[in-house]
Amino acid sequence: MSWLFPNIHTLKEPLSDRLANKAQAPYFRDALSVRTEKTMLTPSQLQHSIFAYMPAWVTVLMRIRNKIVKLFGFTVGADNLRPTRDELNIGDKAGFLTITEKYEDEIISYSEDRHMSFYLSVLKQSDRVIISSLVNQKTFIGRLYVNSILPFHYIIARTVINNAMKDNRI
Repeated sequence: MSWLFPNIHTLKEPLSDRLANKAQAPYFRDALSVRTEKTMLTPSQLQHSIFAYMPAWVTVLMRIRNKIVKLFGFTVGADNLRPTRDELNIGDKAGFLTITEKYEDEIISYSEDRHMSFYLSVLKQSDRVIISSLVNQKTFIGRLYVNSILPFHYIIARTVINNAMKDNRI
C-alpha cells in the first residue's frame, strides 16, 4: 500500500529517538518518516499540525473502539489525539495522551492502563519528522488488542500524516 502514501516512509525500529529505551517485551513499535517544508516548527507544533485534524471517520472509529475496549478493562479517555494547543508542555493533554517529555528535537506523549502502555514520539531531524509509537503489551488481552488493531493503525496513521502534508501544515 505504499503507492497510497508515497511520501511516507516506514522505518525500521528507530534507535535515535528516546522511545528506544522504553521498550519492554512483548512490544509493538513502528515509525514513519516524512519530509517537512516547515522546518521552523517545533516538535510540539508538528504534533499539533498532524494530530489536531483527525478525519471524522477516525473519530467515529475511536468512539466505537472506546465502547468495546472499556468492556475489557481498558482505560478510555478522549476519542482522539488532538492536542489542546500547538505548544505543549509536560503534563499537558493531547487527546487521551499526556505529554511526559519535551526536548528541543522531540516530544513524547504517554498513556497507560493495566493491559498496555502507549508512547508517541514526534522527533524533528533537520527537514524530516519521525512519528513513532511504542506499545508495551502487559497482558494477553493487550497483545490481542494490539494485533487486532494493526490494520486500522496502519491506515489511520498514514492518512493523518498524509493529510497534514497535503494541507501544507507540516
